[in-house]
Amino acid sequence: MAIDRAEVLKKAEKLLRTGKLDLAIAEYVRLVEEYPRDWNTRNTLGDLCVRASRPDDAAAYYSQIADHFLAEGFYPKAAAIFKKVLKIKPDQESVQLRLGEISAKQGLLADAKAYFVAIAAKRRARGDRAGADEITLRLGTLDPADFEARGLAGRMLAQNGDELGAAAHYRSMHADLLEKGRAPEAAAALRDAVRLNPNDIEGRTELAKAAIAAGDLDSAKPYLDRAIAGDDPALKFALADMELRSDHLDAARELLGELLRADESARTRIVDLAWTLAPAAPDAAFVCIDVAVETELASANYMDAAALLHEFTTRVPGRIVALLKLVEICVDGGLEATMYETQAQLADAYLELGQGAEARVIAEDLVAREPWEHAHIDRFRRALVMLEIPDPDTMIADRLSGQGPFVATDRFMALDSLGGHAAPAFLHGSAPPIGEPEEPANPEPTPDRDPESPVAPLQDPPSPEPARQEPPPSPEAPKKKAGGSVVIDLNQALSQLQEAPNDDAPLTIHQSLDEVFDTRRNEMSRQAGVQEAARQLTVGRSYVDMGMLDEAIGALTKAAKIPTHRFEAASLLGRVYLKRADLPQAVEWLERAAEAPAPTHESGWELLYDLGVALDATGEVSRALAVFMELQADAGEYRDITERIDRLARVQAGG
Repeated sequence: MAIDRAEVLKKAEKLLRTGKLDLAIAEYVRLVEEYPRDWNTRNTLGDLCVRASRPDDAAAYYSQIADHFLAEGFYPKAAAIFKKVLKIKPDQESVQLRLGEISAKQGLLADAKAYFVAIAAKRRARGDRAGADEITLRLGTLDPADFEARGLAGRMLAQNGDELGAAAHYRSMHADLLEKGRAPEAAAALRDAVRLNPNDIEGRTELAKAAIAAGDLDSAKPYLDRAIAGDDPALKFALADMELRSDHLDAARELLGELLRADESARTRIVDLAWTLAPAAPDAAFVCIDVAVETELASANYMDAAALLHEFTTRVPGRIVALLKLVEICVDGGLEATMYETQAQLADAYLELGQGAEARVIAEDLVAREPWEHAHIDRFRRALVMLEIPDPDTMIADRLSGQGPFVATDRFMALDSLGGHAAPAFLHGSAPPIGEPEEPANPEPTPDRDPESPVAPLQDPPSPEPARQEPPPSPEAPKKKAGGSVVIDLNQALSQLQEAPNDDAPLTIHQSLDEVFDTRRNEMSRQAGVQEAARQLTVGRSYVDMGMLDEAIGALTKAAKIPTHRFEAASLLGRVYLKRADLPQAVEWLERAAEAPAPTHESGWELLYDLGVALDATGEVSRALAVFMELQADAGEYRDITERIDRLARVQAGG
């Protein structure tokens, strides 16, 4: 039977007033059991339990009320009741947790943090690490703007072995930090995320691009590989750069080749990278240049390929592999002057490395072609000394005197006769043996050499044998063999030097050799080069008349090497380049012609006029004015030079 609520309350009131607290509490208990949703009566019962020093009972009744308000969404009322519990039970963690959650729901983040921090401290104090970590994680998700707490939560997850969870946490931080414009902190969070989850391709790509954009390859290195680079040119180039600096040259070569095949304009960046690497990493720099050179060769651009390698050998002297390749390209492309210069550098490089056999082969080729050049003879002598050849000066004198003839091969004449390309023998490793081969007693006539066979090597002097009955070769003209070979005989010059009239001061072999250079230079130049230069000049004129300018340039360049024909050949070359609108080359060749004596006044005046016009066209006002004034002083009122001088003077004054 239902109890009378009013009667019970009245009875309980009487008991309280008479000091019978426990009996009053019993009446309230009866009432609460009969009316469980009578929250006011339950609250009064809790207060009576506090007065009766029954805190556990009071906390239970208060908690029941607070849980009801919390479930109904009455957060302020629930918080107020839970606070009453904390007053009588300060160590009640469950109540503190509820207060923390209620404060978070109300947006009272400072209060919520205070409750959670207190709980975490208590758990750590009693050694409950897992419980403390749970609160740390809760703090990390409490306030999106509290990145310190969020970072602490991420570290806690990682320490507990949940690396993927921690990575996701840092990824969330990265997005929020970016939204707030805090890029450096966002990047730090993303780095943590990628560190914990290396398979985060998007994150690694973003970090690599950011580091490359900032020019910080070291920071990009941990994130960038072939998979990340993909087909992105910027990432591929950066990866190639890193591979080069790490000495992974094959991988870098492959990447650079892919870049060039996809976009030829990448050549400029690759070459610039080479010049950056050259001082500290010449091998890496050569990979860049070699890739660019191969691209040029694929299009038969021998001039550009040679120019790249020539620049490399200038910046990084003595690199055998580069010099060998440059010689090969010069032969294939008919670049005579560059090839001779490179051969000299190659011989010097071999000498520097102590590779006497290789240096001897190249020095022999150089001396055979230009026996009057002291530098070539010096290279040859150094190679012989390095190879421990006895009395190298005697050997050189024997060679130059015709006792053991040099065989010099004009590779470009051989190319003309073959209609193709031939590479020097030393490029194929066919260095001749060093020794003193025995000469047959009855030597057969030397057959014509196959143009494609290796250059005849320089042999050590043969053993003395009885004098032959054949007359000495005539010094009037060099003998030619098939393929452009020239046998140079200096018998007469050497014998004249050895028959010095002063018997008290006999010439040493070395003195004789030096005087051979001085007395025979003009004669050898005339014999070995003048006739060929004249032929090339004639051919060059014909090519110009036929409009075959490329062919004319090759022939005239050869002719211009000989001083006798330099004026005419260089003049023609300058005018050919003027026709092709290549003003820098035109100026260079016209200036070379101006340095040579003109056959007539008129031809000299015409040359100066053309040079002045070319300089004017290139914008070199001062130089053009000087040339025209020189011409006016010599030729007077020649053509329109007065008007040109006046105009250039005004331009110079205005500038």
